[in-house]
Amino acid sequence: MKKLSKIIVITVLVGLVVFTVFKLLSNKKEVEARVYRPAVNTKAIVQADTIKYAEFKIATPFLGSFSPSREVTIASETSGKVISVGIKEGSVVQAGSLVAHLDDGVLRAQLSSAMVSLHNNQNTLKRYEAAATGVTQLQMDNARTQVLTSQAQIEQLTRQIKQYTIKAPFTGVITSRNFDLGAIVSPGNPMATLIDISMLKLEVSVPEKYIPQFKEGMEMDVKTDVYTDAVFKGKVNYISSDADESHNYTVKFLVVNKAETPLRSGMYGNVTMGSSPLLNAISIPRSALLGSTQKPQVYIAQNGIARLRSIEIGASNDTRIQVTKGLEINDIVIIGGLVNLADGTRVEIK
Repeated sequence: MKKLSKIIVITVLVGLVVFTVFKLLSNKKEVEARVYRPAVNTKAIVQADTIKYAEFKIATPFLGSFSPSREVTIASETSGKVISVGIKEGSVVQAGSLVAHLDDGVLRAQLSSAMVSLHNNQNTLKRYEAAATGVTQLQMDNARTQVLTSQAQIEQLTRQIKQYTIKAPFTGVITSRNFDLGAIVSPGNPMATLIDISMLKLEVSVPEKYIPQFKEGMEMDVKTDVYTDAVFKGKVNYISSDADESHNYTVKFLVVNKAETPLRSGMYGNVTMGSSPLLNAISIPRSALLGSTQKPQVYIAQNGIARLRSIEIGASNDTRIQVTKGLEINDIVIIGGLVNLADGTRVEIK
C-alpha cells in the first residue's frame, strides 16, 4: 500500500514537471512570435544619395543659455509696516513705479513739527535783523543757528520719508515677491526680484582652439530652437581671460529681445562660427548617420541590398557630416527609410 502511494506521488510530480516545461516552452514561442524581425526578403522603400567629392562648409555651433542683462534684489533701507503694495509676480513695471509703501506717519508728523519750528525761527531771525538796537551779536548768531538746525532736520526727515517709499530702479519684470500687505520688513531683507529682459545675455563656452576667432564688439547671428525661423543679433561684450578645467573660455553676447518673438531667461540659444570650406570632401546628410559619434555607422545600398558599414567622421555643420574613412566615391548611402532596415534587407530606392 505504501509502495503504491509512493508511485502515485512520483507520477503526480513528474506530471507537474512535464506540464511546467510544456507551459514555459509555449510561452517562449508566443513571446518570440511577438518579437519584431525585419523581413529581409521584403523590399524596403528607401531614399539614397550617391557619394561625390564636394565643397564642405564647416560651421561650429556653440550652445548657451539666456540670462537677464540686469537683475536686482529689491530690499528696504529701513524697518516698517507695509501699508501699500504696488507689484505682483510676473508684472511688468516701469522705472520709478511703486514697489511698496511703508508706514511713515510718525516721520511725517515730525516733519510738520520741524517745518513749524523753521517758520518760527525764520521769523525770529527777521525781527532781530530788523531791530535797530537791543539785539546782541550772540542772539543774532543763535537765531541763525536755529534756522540752520531746523533746515537740516527737515532735510533729514525728508530723506527718511523717501526711504519708506520703495520704487523699481529700472523697467523690467518682477519674478518674485516676498512680502504682503501688513508685513513688517527689515533693512536688507529681500522683498522682490526685478529682471530686465529687453536685452539678454547669452553665455557660451568656447574651446581654446576657437577663442582667437572671437573679438569684443563683433556681431553674430543668434538662433534658438523655440523660434526656428527667427534670427537675433548678438554682440560680443565679454571674453574671459581664464580657462576652466576643460580649457574652455566663457564668451558673452548681448542680444536684443524682440516683441514678436520674445525670449525668456533660461532658454537655450546658439551661435555658429564658420571657417574656410574644405575642398574635395566626402560628406553625408545627418539623417544617414546611425549609432553614436563614437561608433558611427551608415547603410549603403549594394545590388539592391542594405549593408551596414562603420565609418569615421570629422567636422560637421547644420545639415551634413564629414566622413573621413569608410566611404568611397560612388557609394550609395541610404539617407531615408532607415526604420525597418537591417543588414541584408532588400531595398528599393525611390
